[in-house]
Amino acid sequence: MTAESAADAGEIKVQRSREPESAAPDSPRVPAVTQAIEQVNQVIEELKRALDEMEEVLETLEFAERQKIDDEREIDSLQRALRRLHRPAPSGPPRQ
Repeated sequence: MTAESAADAGEIKVQRSREPESAAPDSPRVPAVTQAIEQVNQVIEELKRALDEMEEVLETLEFAERQKIDDEREIDSLQRALRRLHRPAPSGPPRQ
């Protein structure tokens, strides 16, 4: 959460604390506003959880990418070694 969004969340809570303890019966907007604030807070929490999950996925993908690069290097190394083993012997003077 950024400092700005934290300040915004604090502002919402300050506004909520300024609401009168008991709303007048002819003022249905207060509960609606309170409900809207609670819904926004729930959305914020769900977004935080989603962000945490996305960070975990990113870490997994980064690990997989590093592993893939390491595997490719190992394959290249093994292919070079295999080519060296299959090279024909250099022709030179016959052995006696």
